[in-house]
Amino acid sequence: MSFGIGDFLAVSNLVLKVYNEYKDAPENFRNLSNEIKSLHIIIDGQFQDKTLNPNEEMQLQEILQGCTNVLEDLDKLRIKYMSLGSAPGSSAQAIDRIKWIQEDIVELRARLTSNTTLLNTFITR
Repeated sequence: MSFGIGDFLAVSNLVLKVYNEYKDAPENFRNLSNEIKSLHIIIDGQFQDKTLNPNEEMQLQEILQGCTNVLEDLDKLRIKYMSLGSAPGSSAQAIDRIKWIQEDIVELRARLTSNTTLLNTFITR
């Protein structure tokens, strides 16, 4: 692979970072952590010994870029609602829960699931 193992390590590290931020979050966020972890399991160590042709490399790069994009968006959302992790019952937490927009989660979960499915399909073909 011309793009190298470093690309996988970068995505794997980003997955781990976002997963660690979500796993102890309130329920709306925490539910995403299982899907993020699934992506990490798929990425972690899957392509170290595989040789891909140029077309496969390009497809894999596109899939990894999609994974990176959704993870970055998830991290931005977490930062936006970071006060959800503040002390239970705090006014900041209550205000942010009111601001929570379900569409954000639905759209990001769909993108995360789609990218995980694409990567898994790529691996198994």
